[in-house]
Amino acid sequence: MKPRSVYLDELTNTSKNYKVKVRVLEKRRPRTSPGKVVYQSLPFEDDKASPFFGSKMRGALFDDQVNIYEDAIKQNRIYEITNAPISPIKPEYKSNPTDLDYQMTFSNRTILQPIDMDDASTAINYQPISGLPRATDYSEMFDILGIVLFVKDHSRKIMTAKKRECNVLWDELAEDDCTMLTSISGQFKTVGLTALRVSDYKGFSMTTSSSTIIIHSHVGEKAEALSAWMTSHQTALTQLQSRIYHINMPMPVVKTTKISALRSKKAKSTLQDEKHWLEVAIPNAELHKINAYMGCSKCEKCSSIPPGRTYKCSTCSKPGCTTAPKITFNCDISDGTGTLPMTTFTSTTEQLFKMTASDIYHMKHSDDDQPFTALQELLRVTTFKVQVGPAKSLSINNILQWEVKNVVLDGEDGKPSENESVQKAAAPSQECKTPNVTEEVLTDAATVICSAQLNPPANNLEQMS
Repeated sequence: MKPRSVYLDELTNTSKNYKVKVRVLEKRRPRTSPGKVVYQSLPFEDDKASPFFGSKMRGALFDDQVNIYEDAIKQNRIYEITNAPISPIKPEYKSNPTDLDYQMTFSNRTILQPIDMDDASTAINYQPISGLPRATDYSEMFDILGIVLFVKDHSRKIMTAKKRECNVLWDELAEDDCTMLTSISGQFKTVGLTALRVSDYKGFSMTTSSSTIIIHSHVGEKAEALSAWMTSHQTALTQLQSRIYHINMPMPVVKTTKISALRSKKAKSTLQDEKHWLEVAIPNAELHKINAYMGCSKCEKCSSIPPGRTYKCSTCSKPGCTTAPKITFNCDISDGTGTLPMTTFTSTTEQLFKMTASDIYHMKHSDDDQPFTALQELLRVTTFKVQVGPAKSLSINNILQWEVKNVVLDGEDGKPSENESVQKAAAPSQECKTPNVTEEVLTDAATVICSAQLNPPANNLEQMS
């Protein structure tokens, strides 16, 4: 009997004598399960809604099949698959909650027929970093050929939602490939990285996917062209590498920068990760520039929910939120050589004012001017250190704006500061504990900085000093 054509969402574990046309969205790296079973995930998508924008189902190879099908299944190729076994999949193994509840495996009766015979769709397509879209669908993946300038000496570890510890840069890449990258980071060697995704972390960055492969010995026309370019730009690359190293491995002695020097910097000679310390004061704090409102305890967005009630925030979608006082403070900071605008949010404003968010909220909405007058004088006579760095607009639009990264005040070593009496005068008498809001950003921290591409921006690189 001739197999009938179906879509993925029509398949169940009782399906027999069928065929389905799918695209292999990814060919993920082989992994080993806690039960020591080697497996390889192959996310499939059919064309039920539009040309290959339909239902998704997980395909899986196990043990010896990983090697057997190595050349038979290619990422981004279209196949007609006939009579592959269908079995239920546990929710924890689904890549996305919207994926189908079944997975496709392979047996001796399975027929795998390529539909598109053009291997160009699966070939590595190296693209220059400067040409990558800053705004893109996270499903898009790109191949990059670059020069390794710096590799952090260890990868960050995080705890997944399934309570499993893993490296931020996908496990085996962090353990094996980054060791290799570290060994060549001072030698200006080219490497290829496939299946990278664009991330908005730090404005614009690249992150590995579960399909990423790092190619350490790349040959070909593009590699030769990049190597030739690298040879003719050794001095500029050495200077850039030195700057990147010092940014990522700062000296223990903190040196301060003048605002006038900061204002003279240009976008083309500034790196996204660089940071500078300023020693400043706030010569003229203004009450109307304090915004005190009731907001979500987790994302700080304004909320109309009464305090004390637990709810799921409509902005951050996190359960267990409560409403608490939140603060933003706009001011101009000065060190005598110039001024910079600064905006601080709840936790930083609490440090700066030496007050809780609840006390600031009551001060803002009180008719008594005395607490703010005392605070205004405190901020005028007290110098403190502010760490600033480029805003994300640098890597997104090549526009240099500075934003506050950290604030450190004198007397934060547990000893009372010399201005404690002024601080007490500035703080209202009401007591209200406000939970501290901390935000952790997880990123691809086994940072491989690949700079310089085929047709790289040579003029900009040479001007960076």
